[in-house]
Amino acid sequence: MTFRATELASILGSAADAVAAASAELNRLDGFAGDGDLGITMSAAARALNEVLVSHPDANVPDLLAACGTAIAKQAPSTAGTLVATGFLQAGRAVAELSGGGVEVLARAFNAALAGIQKTGKAAVGDRTMVDALHAACTSLSESALADARVRSAVRAAAEAAAAATNATVDMEPRIGRASWAPQRALGHPDAGCAMLTIALQTAAEVLEGV
Repeated sequence: MTFRATELASILGSAADAVAAASAELNRLDGFAGDGDLGITMSAAARALNEVLVSHPDANVPDLLAACGTAIAKQAPSTAGTLVATGFLQAGRAVAELSGGGVEVLARAFNAALAGIQKTGKAAVGDRTMVDALHAACTSLSESALADARVRSAVRAAAEAAAAATNATVDMEPRIGRASWAPQRALGHPDAGCAMLTIALQTAAEVLEGV
């Protein structure tokens, strides 16, 4: 399967709506380790993304991803919003530099997003941030690409990997940012950023299963 911009738009729109619908839960989880406003930030990011989808009906995949990143950076200018925007921008650049489609391109895009987010946020795997779930998804997608898997099964596996990584953060203490000031508060609760990414990937997998 090669992603067309119209298909990507449907997936992104559905994922954004699912994340926005989980705003209250994301705020609650973020409250154990942060400002308690991740849901508010991601709702703003979702609105920005959906506005791009409406205003860029004829954009190609790289331009659509780049436009989403730019809009999120402007309309959700918090730490989390900046990281998500960076992920979109880096994914767009990676897709623009590659030909073809399928899981290999998807894996390259996600890995580029991960690299950008880590560079911007200075987070590593194990620090209890969205990087943990994103790294797990990237690893899964890379493995699926090597196995020549279908996009549907690859995205489902990536969502499952992200969910497992999210569950693992329940027993992890945050190592960076404000959350690291009182790391014990986060114990017993999954990382909010990881939960957000898992919701997005699970929704993407559900949309693809219906295509």
